[in-house]
Amino acid sequence: MRYAKNQIARTLLTARRLLKGPVLPAARIAEVLNSYMDCTEITGTSGEEHDDMRSSIFALMGDAYRREENVQLAAQWYRRASAISPGGHAIAFAYMVCKHQLADFYNDALATLEAHQRRWLAKPMMRRILLRIGMWAGREGRDLARSEKHALEFLRQHAMAKAA
Repeated sequence: MRYAKNQIARTLLTARRLLKGPVLPAARIAEVLNSYMDCTEITGTSGEEHDDMRSSIFALMGDAYRREENVQLAAQWYRRASAISPGGHAIAFAYMVCKHQLADFYNDALATLEAHQRRWLAKPMMRRILLRIGMWAGREGRDLARSEKHALEFLRQHAMAKAA
């Protein structure tokens, strides 16, 4: 299905607001995002931006289930998002997989985190600084940023051991 960029952007913003609400958000976010799950084209975008927006639909479901502490469902949604793009969910996905030792997801989380890091390093320095400041503004963002190096080391060690 084809959707307009501003339509998807508004929907993602609505879902992100629900994620920050006081109640468990998965059912409400699923209700908001459900009609966009079949999105294959977004008019007004292309390349990385297009893939990131599509991926965000599924990553937000992962965020919602992670908030509800349903790590198995969260990991499945993150895996689905990662199949499209290693967007902003990569660090949260890797952290959760490591914290809960979800061995079935080690390889996916590792590949997503490594791809995310390659994309991160390709961004201009000023952009990375501004994004990092935004990430460090919230407690969860700080915790995730602090865990990134450890998660990468853990996944490299354990994904390789599992593959052997």
